[in-house]
Amino acid sequence: MKAAESVRMLRWLNHVEKTLFARRFFMIAGPLGLAEYSSAAFGQSLDVAKLRDELMELEKASWGYMRDKNLDGMRGYVADDGLLIFSDGTRYNKREILAFMPDYSLDSLTIEPTYAVRVISPDVATLLYRATYTSAVKGGKPETAKVLSSSVYVRRNNKWWSVLYQETPIK
Repeated sequence: MKAAESVRMLRWLNHVEKTLFARRFFMIAGPLGLAEYSSAAFGQSLDVAKLRDELMELEKASWGYMRDKNLDGMRGYVADDGLLIFSDGTRYNKREILAFMPDYSLDSLTIEPTYAVRVISPDVATLLYRATYTSAVKGGKPETAKVLSSSVYVRRNNKWWSVLYQETPIK
C-alpha cells in the first residue's frame, strides 16, 4: 500500500470512528436530556428511587424466567411489541424469544449494585445497569458476556411491560 493510500485510509477510519462516537453520544444523551425535561414538564411527584427498585425487580425476574425456562413468566413480562437485542447483535421479538428459551441455558448472572432509571414520562422509563453472565445455546459452549444493559419499560393498564432490551458489550 502506498503512503498516500495509507494516509487516506487512516483519515477515513478516523472519520468513521468520530461519526460512530457522535451517533452513540446523541443516542444516549438525547433520551437522557428528554428524560430530565419530561420529569419537569410533567410535574411528576414520582418516587424515582422506588420506581428504580421496582423495575430492577422486574428485570431480575426476567433473568430468572430465562434461567428457569419459564415461558409463562416471560409472556407476562415482554410486551407483545417487545424487542430484545443481545450483545452479539441477535434480535428477538416476543414470539422469537419464547421459541428460543427452551434451547437457552443461563449458567450464572451478576448484576452490579449500581443501576439507574431515567424517567421519560409518567408511563415510560429506562433502566440502565451492568451485568456479567455466562450462557449457552443448546449444543454450544458456554460464553461469558459483560454488558451494559438498557431496558425500556412502558406502563399499560397500570402494569409495567418490557418493550426494548438492549445489551452493549463492555470490557
